[in-house]
Amino acid sequence: MADRFAWLGFVFPGLWLLFHRCWLIGLAVLAAQLAAAWLTDQSGFFWAGTFSELALGLLIGLEGRQIVMRNLMAKGWTMVDVVAAPDLSTAEMMYFSNLPTETPKPAVPVTDWKNLSPPAQTTSRHGPALGLFDIGGGR
Repeated sequence: MADRFAWLGFVFPGLWLLFHRCWLIGLAVLAAQLAAAWLTDQSGFFWAGTFSELALGLLIGLEGRQIVMRNLMAKGWTMVDVVAAPDLSTAEMMYFSNLPTETPKPAVPVTDWKNLSPPAQTTSRHGPALGLFDIGGGR
């Protein structure tokens, strides 16, 4: 996940957090946005509401991706590496070039099917088998 300014998080902070499944923080930010919008309607508090909305958008625009990462880590995701690169393709190239080149050992043991049992003995047949199964010439 790129650590950069989230423009949609700046313009729509509460909805952006809800879209990224940060439910509690998203609802809290949405409630703060509604409070700031209510404050702008009150006489004498227009600039207080406007600056509150701007500050909230700026906070989520700057720190929104960090909030999303912490939310994912709380759900069990792990951060494997941090790569500083100008774009996604360069970051992927840098990350995958540092991975070990060893071939992983299979988790399930490999069975040698040729040496599993003694060779089957051939029996003489008295004719073709009738049906699905060979009953060795009997009925």
